[in-house]
Amino acid sequence: MQTFTLRCTLKPNLEQVKALEDTVRLFTQGCNYALQVAKERKEFRRFRLHHLVYKNLREMGLSANLAVQAIARVGKKKGSRARIYQPTSCTFDQRTLSLKGESVSLTTTEGRLIIPMKLGNYQREMLEKARSVQGGILLKGAKGKWYINLTLRLESPEIPVTTGKVVGVDFGQKILATLSTGVQFSGGFIKAKRLHYREKRAEIRSKLDTERTKGLKNLWERLSGKEQRFVNHTLHTLSRRIIESLKPGDTLAIENLKGLRFNTTKRGKKERHLHNLWPYSKLRFLLEYKAALRGIRVVAVDPTHTSQECPRCGHTARENRKSQALFRCQRCGFQHNADWVASINIAQRAGSMGMGCRKPAQILKVSSLHRLPSESPQL
Repeated sequence: MQTFTLRCTLKPNLEQVKALEDTVRLFTQGCNYALQVAKERKEFRRFRLHHLVYKNLREMGLSANLAVQAIARVGKKKGSRARIYQPTSCTFDQRTLSLKGESVSLTTTEGRLIIPMKLGNYQREMLEKARSVQGGILLKGAKGKWYINLTLRLESPEIPVTTGKVVGVDFGQKILATLSTGVQFSGGFIKAKRLHYREKRAEIRSKLDTERTKGLKNLWERLSGKEQRFVNHTLHTLSRRIIESLKPGDTLAIENLKGLRFNTTKRGKKERHLHNLWPYSKLRFLLEYKAALRGIRVVAVDPTHTSQECPRCGHTARENRKSQALFRCQRCGFQHNADWVASINIAQRAGSMGMGCRKPAQILKVSSLHRLPSESPQL
């Protein structure tokens, strides 16, 4: 079973909007009260915090389940720098949220409300696959729209152990992803876009130092939201195209790049900024959950020297990497695109982990990339 979050747009009428706003406002007040008590008593453990604030939360008007959810949300705030909650969301569990066809039933300050949802084909398909609904989070958007993030339990297909191929993927900034099948996904537009937003924010920040108008603050928030939505959309599209290129039973080999930000050798504010913004963790998460839904295994391997090791003779040296795009082995003379070589090495290292063998997997046959002038077409 796999937990999955599905966002749906709500279509409440005017009376329901008022009830939703009152519920979110009251829930936020309860969260802020519980947070204040937790800080004063230095007690963020849910069980003990429950005994400290539950009675008062009920007296404020929160239902039993919403009070429990407010305490649970505060319990996750230990060590957080957030000082206060904003009235933008409310958490519901299985007792306070249920589905009625294409509508959602919520417990509010005005009792139980059934609110229609605006569903597309994708949402309908995921709701049909869902085994159960575990609850959700009610959200109020910046433009006054209401959304519900439903928490679904989906049954993941069984992944065959010995069938399918191993496909390696090499991540980068200029080339966002290179598959060992020969497919490349450019990432230059992401870099250019993020640099554009960086310059715009620097311009706004300089103005905020002299004039802190409401318009400038709103512009700052809008730019941050635009950049985040752009990156999320790009990563969703990329991960979907990678997973759709595979078949159930295949193995996707990726690099284990945890701790990447602490091991960087980048110099300069601009380069370090881009390095720290590289969304590897988000991309890996998207690949893993989309692969699980399709019956594809994801294996993370050691990324050390993947772009310096020759996939034909095994010779490893820094001199093999002639440039950002060119790999040329100093021992056997094998030459190819450097990112493609790295993806092949990643696929080889996943052979034993992905297919249950102790020996490294054989070099995979791939459709070639746009070859360099003097490269050899075969390994």
